[in-house]
Amino acid sequence: MALDVRDVHQALEKWAGFPVEREPRPIVLTQMSVAELERLKRDTAWRSLFDVPGVPEAELPPELRAAALHYYRGEAQPLPAIIRAPGPFATDRGLRELPAWMMHPRDRRWPFIGLDPEFRRQMTWRPENLADWSPTEESSLAADGRTLTYRFTGTPAEYAAYPHAEVYETETAVLIDPVEVDLDGPDHVRLTYSEQREVVVHLSVPLGNRVLICAPRSSVDSEYGGAPRTVITAVQDVQPQGYRPSGL
Repeated sequence: MALDVRDVHQALEKWAGFPVEREPRPIVLTQMSVAELERLKRDTAWRSLFDVPGVPEAELPPELRAAALHYYRGEAQPLPAIIRAPGPFATDRGLRELPAWMMHPRDRRWPFIGLDPEFRRQMTWRPENLADWSPTEESSLAADGRTLTYRFTGTPAEYAAYPHAEVYETETAVLIDPVEVDLDGPDHVRLTYSEQREVVVHLSVPLGNRVLICAPRSSVDSEYGGAPRTVITAVQDVQPQGYRPSGL
C-alpha cells in the first residue's frame, strides 16, 4: 500500500532545517543494529581502553549521570572508574567513533557509553519533534552518488515483488516508498512474517549531505515519520572533523 502523501510531506518537513551546507556535516545519530552490537561485543580490543586510570566521578557531566546510575542498576556510589575516550555510535553514515564518557563494571559484558554532551550540542542534529528511534537496515550508495540500493523490512519474496519505488526528494532529505506487487492474489493465506528486501533507485541529484528518512504507515505513528536511515557510501568519513573539545 502506497504511503499517504500527507505523511510523506510531514516526514520531509521535519528535516527542512537540516544544515546540509555546513562543514563538517552535522552527525545524525541512529539506532545500532543487533548485528553491529553483537560484533562489537565479540571484539575484545576495546577492553584495553579501561586499563588506564579513570577520571574523578565528579567530572561526569550532569546530563549523563542519571543514565549512568540506571546502567549501574541504581546501586550506591561510587560508580566504577569512568574514562573519556572515543566510543562506538551508530549514525546515518555508518558506525563512528565519537567522544564519549564510558565505564565498564567487571560483571558486565558491555560498557556504559554516553556521548559527550558538548559534542552532541555542537556536532549532532535531529528534529525536535522526532521520536528517538531509527530503522536498522543499511542501504548503500554507489560511487556515482545517485544509485541507491534501498534495504527495508517488507513482505517475503514468495508473496510479493518490489519492482520499483516512489522517490521523494527535497534539498535536505530523501524518502523512498517501495511499490509492492502481490504475487499470490488477495485471497491467498500468508504467514505473518517479514524479511529484508531491497530495491534500487536513482536519485535526481547526488545524495550528498542529505538524510535518507522513512515515513510511517499510518498517522498514528506520525512521531516516527522522518526517522533517519543508515546509508553506507562508497567513501566513509570515519572520524569527526572540526571538533576539538578540551580533554578529549
